[in-house]
Formats: sequence, structure tokens, C-alpha cells
Amino acid sequence: MIDTASNLVQAFQAGDADAIDRVHQHLPQVKYGARAEAAAFPLTLNEAQTVIAREKGAQSWGELCLRSKLEELDFGEELEQFKQLVYAKDAAQLDELLKAHPKLKSTIDDPHFFFGSTALIIAKEHEDLVDVLLKHGADINAKSQWWAGDFHILEVTSAQAAERLIERGAEITVHAAAEQGWLDWLESAYEGDKTIINRRGGDGKTPLHYATDPAVMDWLLTRGADLEARDLDHVSTPLQWQLGARNHDAARELVKRGAQVDIFAAVILGEVELVDKALAAHPQAIRARVNQAGYELCPQADGSHQYVYTFEAAGLSPHQVALEFERADIFDRLIEQSPTDVRLLAYCAAGDREAAQQIAAARPDIVPQLAEGDRRQLIHAAWTGKSDVVALMASLGFDLHIRDDDLLTPLDAAAYHGFADVISALLDADDAPPLDWVNGYGGTPLTTALYGRQHTWRDDGDFPASLRLLVDAGSEVKAEWLPTGDAAIDDALRAGLAPTAGV
Repeated sequence: MIDTASNLVQAFQAGDADAIDRVHQHLPQVKYGARAEAAAFPLTLNEAQTVIAREKGAQSWGELCLRSKLEELDFGEELEQFKQLVYAKDAAQLDELLKAHPKLKSTIDDPHFFFGSTALIIAKEHEDLVDVLLKHGADINAKSQWWAGDFHILEVTSAQAAERLIERGAEITVHAAAEQGWLDWLESAYEGDKTIINRRGGDGKTPLHYATDPAVMDWLLTRGADLEARDLDHVSTPLQWQLGARNHDAARELVKRGAQVDIFAAVILGEVELVDKALAAHPQAIRARVNQAGYELCPQADGSHQYVYTFEAAGLSPHQVALEFERADIFDRLIEQSPTDVRLLAYCAAGDREAAQQIAAARPDIVPQLAEGDRRQLIHAAWTGKSDVVALMASLGFDLHIRDDDLLTPLDAAAYHGFADVISALLDADDAPPLDWVNGYGGTPLTTALYGRQHTWRDDGDFPASLRLLVDAGSEVKAEWLPTGDAAIDDALRAGLAPTAGV
């Protein structure tokens, strides 16, 4: 495969049309831009490997190599046990498993875990688990294997855990030192290697992305750190990362040092003056949406822009962010500067029925003429459990069957989190609900709810009530789904079984 990646680099540099198309389609750094921009990209061997991995259905080269390794070596069901015990932080059982199956030691540092992480990276905050893995031969300095940049065990680590890991042999990196505020180490390392200032780490972040201490920020900036550097996975600046982590004090320090403030940052920080400045510099920002094209300061990203993780959703507008952070004065200022269609969507997000209906009455054709991304806001409202917003948008004529890029309808979105009140609002407004429509994950709204009850990160859903609503509306239930281990869920499902199915 290395030769194949080398050949791709050579063909790309020679201007081969097929090679350029492959890079444009699969390389995260260029896939959202024009083909001409992709053709001018300085492709490296590592990036060619990412292209090949993506072509073969893997996220990274490390994942693809691991897949090949597992095809050659059979670790049996013990490998899955190994992964589950690491995730469960069960040191005692993991120790017994590795004693009983020493063959697992040959894969102990492989990227079996999320984002290409090693077992030790998953375990790093748990001393007993770390010690078990080290006892069985794990390499404390083995990095994750991720296309955008490999994480070291000391990155994104608490101060207490970092101290323990260093005692066990972890080597300090510039990113860990910037994060922890170890200026003495930074001074010494810089004397030996000036390039550490903008070195890429996990996700392709620079040391400044990690710095929360103003003294570290100043140390890096005076030595040439790029205040506007963007990581590779989320295409986000240090300021945006700090806001993503809710480190508002650190974000304000970056603003003091000249960081460019995008419209979302201005809203989060709650300063009307910054909002006005952001809109004056980029008037189109009034239409901006998180992780959607059209606003250069918050571009689309392969791993989603960092603000997606700030708000636990993509597609938010500045107005919605103002609502999330209860910035009423900023919401009003944004409304003042918004065109009619943007104001309609903002009033819907606020649940302001009177204001939204006034606009719709004056412009009866406004909803069907909205851009698709704006009409998809109904999906966002369903995903975030806003039943009043869903009911309002339904009354205004928003398409109840609209789908997102994963073919999820609003009904799917509500079902995943078990939002019974949203499901009820959607069913009440729809004479022919898409109960049997299959989304991009192969599920219907009912099976999406069954999956979501085990995987949602929210705790405000009511899955038994949601399932009853979907079953009563006519969703198909299969006898083999029972029992689920939850009596309330089973009762809801049994109501949809044919009398002869009897379970």
C-alpha cells in the first residue's frame, strides 16, 4: 500500500486528472472546496494514504492497516472483551484476560478505540488500569493513529493524571506543556528546536490551541505562534477551540491578543460591540450556520467545526446561539439586522408564534422559497427536543418529510432521543407520517428509537411513550425484537404485534 500511496502522489504532482479527482473527493482538507483548489494542494505521502484509506471505507491509514492486521491474525472474541473492559475501566478483569490470552499483547497498542486511540489513551485517567496495561507491555508513548494528527497520552489530560503518567515514562510534548503551563520545559525545548511553536498535534492542533494560561499564550505568540491557525479535523482556531471547551476566560485572553472574532464567538462572549464588528466585517454572517458553507470564518470540516461540539448540534444560526446563551439583547440586535427570511427562522427558533405568523401572513410564499438548509431547521428543532418550535413550524407549512444528509426525517430525529412530545406534535400535524421510511442508517423511526434508547447521550427523553406513539400510529413491530429487557418498552411494542404473533 505504501507504493500505491507513492504512486498517487507522483500522479497527482504530474497533473493526472484521475489522481486529482480522487484527492478532491476523499481528502478532508480539500473536499469542500473547488477542484482547482484541490489540484494545487501540496499533497504529501501521509495525505495520499488518507485518500486511499477513505476510498476503502476507513477513516484513517491506521484504521486501514489495523483492518489488514486483523484479517491476518485471529484474536477471537477475546479482542472484543479486551475493548469492552478498557472502555469499562475494569482493571481486575482486564488483568485476568491478558494473563489468560497473552496473544492480545501483540495488539495492545493498536488503534482499536474511538478516533484511533490506544488502550492506554482511553485508560489514562485511571491509574489502576494504566498499570495493568503497562504490566502487560503497553507502550506509554504510543500515539493514536488519526488522519488529522495523532494524540499523545499527555494531550487533553488532567494535571494529576499527567504527573502520574510522566512518573511511568510518558515523554512530555510541546502540546502537553502548553496545556499544563510548563514554561520551563517549553523554554528548554525551544532552545533545541524552534519549530515546536506551530507543531501539529492531535487533530492537527498547534500548541496555542491548548494554551489556557495567558503567560503561555504570550510566550508562544512572541515566538511566532499563529493566532489564526486552524486545526485539520475541525478547521477551528485556538479561540474557537477555547469556546468549544467553554473556556470563556481563555477565549477573552485570545481576543485581547488580537484573535479574529467570528459572529458565533461574539454572541457567546455576549458583547454587542463584537457582534456589530463581526457583521461589519462579514455582512453574510447574519445568515451563517454552524458547519455549513457560506461563512469563511466557520467553514465546513470533515470532523465538523468545533462549534458543533459546543452546541451538540450542527446548523445553528447566530440567533439560535443567542437564545442558547440567553443573550436577549444580542438576539434583538441580530433581528434588527436580519432580512425577512432570517427573521422568520429566528422567531421560529424562539417559539415566538405571533411574530412568525405575522411574517408568514404577509409573505404566504416564504416557507417553500426558503433554502433547503433553512427548511431543515425543522429537523434541528426535533433533534433538540423543542416541541413548541416543531408545532409552530408545522403550522407554518414546513415540510414534515424533509431529510438531512443522513436521510433522517424530523420524526427520526425526535425518535432517536425519545422526545415523545415532539413525536406527538409531528404525528398530529401529518396525515401520512413517514413511519416506514428508511433512513441512511437502515432504520425507520421506530427502530431508530429502539437504537437511540441505548445510545442517546440525553436523559430527557421518554422512550416507552415515544414507542407507544409510533406503534399506535401504525409502525411495524417484529416479534423477534422481544423481549428487550425493559418491561415498559416490551409493553409498548407488544401493542403493535399481530394477535397471532403472541410473544
